[in-house]
Amino acid sequence: MTDLLAVPLDRGGAVLLEVDAGPDGVVKAARPGEIVGRAAYTLESALDAVAPAVQAVLAKMREAGPEVITIELGIKLTAEAGAIVTKTAGECNFKVTLQWDRRDGLPG
Repeated sequence: MTDLLAVPLDRGGAVLLEVDAGPDGVVKAARPGEIVGRAAYTLESALDAVAPAVQAVLAKMREAGPEVITIELGIKLTAEAGAIVTKTAGECNFKVTLQWDRRDGLPG
């Protein structure tokens, strides 16, 4: 059974997140499928907690000198902790792809 959690946005309004059986610390005050609570953090402030980790990975990957860097990560929003990096396939938190276009024929 899923419920909805309202997560405020910095510029007003809120995004509704589907949560399983109501998050811990949120008192159910609605029927299934209705809003069960409002998060104490904004979506943007929750993502602020993850941004430094992404910036650190990006800075290190730039040292290799690729033309393209792609970083994929799972972000889980919780009522208790805000945003956290989650496990992805292979027990890896970050999937990083680096791409070089060596048309000049020079190695590395």
